[in-house]
Amino acid sequence: MSIRKRYWGPNPEGKQVRKNKDGTVTRFDHVAFVVDYKDQHGNRALRTFSKEGQAKEFETTMRGEVREKRHVIASKSITVSEAGEEWISAVTHGRGNRGPAEASTLRQYRQHLDTYIKPALGDVKLADLAKRDVITFRDNLLSKQKLSRAMAKKVLTSLKGILSEAVHSDRVVVNVASSVQIGTGGRHKEEVVIPSEADIRAILTKLDELAEQDNRRWAEAWERRRALIVTAIHTGLRASELRGLPWDAVDLKAGKIEVRQRADENGKIGAPKSVSGNRTVYIPSSLVTLLKAHKLKSKHTLVFATEEGTPQSLPNIHNRAWNPVQIAAGVCDPKKDEKGNVIRDEDGKPIMEPRYNFHSLRHYHASVLIADGTDFKEIQTEMGHSSINITIDLYGHPIEGEEADRARKQRADRLAEKLSRR
Repeated sequence: MSIRKRYWGPNPEGKQVRKNKDGTVTRFDHVAFVVDYKDQHGNRALRTFSKEGQAKEFETTMRGEVREKRHVIASKSITVSEAGEEWISAVTHGRGNRGPAEASTLRQYRQHLDTYIKPALGDVKLADLAKRDVITFRDNLLSKQKLSRAMAKKVLTSLKGILSEAVHSDRVVVNVASSVQIGTGGRHKEEVVIPSEADIRAILTKLDELAEQDNRRWAEAWERRRALIVTAIHTGLRASELRGLPWDAVDLKAGKIEVRQRADENGKIGAPKSVSGNRTVYIPSSLVTLLKAHKLKSKHTLVFATEEGTPQSLPNIHNRAWNPVQIAAGVCDPKKDEKGNVIRDEDGKPIMEPRYNFHSLRHYHASVLIADGTDFKEIQTEMGHSSINITIDLYGHPIEGEEADRARKQRADRLAEKLSRR
């Protein structure tokens, strides 16, 4: 194992000087520092650097990696593109304690890889990828690609996932992207949209009206839709978990639901997103009563199945139930164009659009738990988050609204009262 100099570009006026054995000197335009070594398998390898300090740093690092039997020769290293395909394969089948990724998640990962990562870094070998390359990639996502910070953060996270999988499979020693971040503070911070209590009350009232209307055909349809939406409100289950929920996981006598499977966007039943996704959620007596009535008319294994007994699609839930009930309940806002002008129909009336997406009901349930003083660890368990960091990142901020203000006022009075007692 050695470091030797390599000269090229002979030039009598060159700045690089090499002393010859006969005492003369030869000038060159260029000099490089070559590390000549063998890896843990006895394979000889060369690595060239423009500066001696870089060569010495590599030699020191490489000695440790060879000793630990985890060094990867650059010439044998796979590219970022190849590593990306291995990562897609890994998340498709599930990694560690994580189950297979949902179809929608895989589609997003594929888009990130093919649209952004491969064109920029695909041909770079993992052994040659440096933190500086990742920083440049991140900056280009924001400046040249003009992605929103939220979208750029997702793409960067996918790159980190690729390199994490490469480390796990000994393709590379370290994840050089691990410390590269995209800030979301200030005006760029992604806000979790939480429905207000007033909006939820309005939706529940409208659901009752629709399910009790005189038109029995429509009433029965809305009875089924009401059961789904009310369950989402009181449990915080993911849409995929609701769509894949079987009756044998619902214990109406004990008043609890066991989450143990989900349905992806293609209707395929599989395990929850992670081991933490397997959990038990207790439900209020009002929901037990609603589900008992719903079960009497159910003909299928799934609680919220289609007429054919298959999982409902998320677009159908939005288009047939969630969006219509919001508009009917007045939980909506005028639709606007890119310039902020209200879009109107042929009669000049504003076109209204629903205020929340279906996932907002999950955020609402978490906000209710927080307002009730639930510990974040408990919230993590009930929401099925794989890490408490996810829970804190999503909900570790003050909950706003009249109800929250009243709770804070009561807390202030309660704490002051403790000090006044003697």
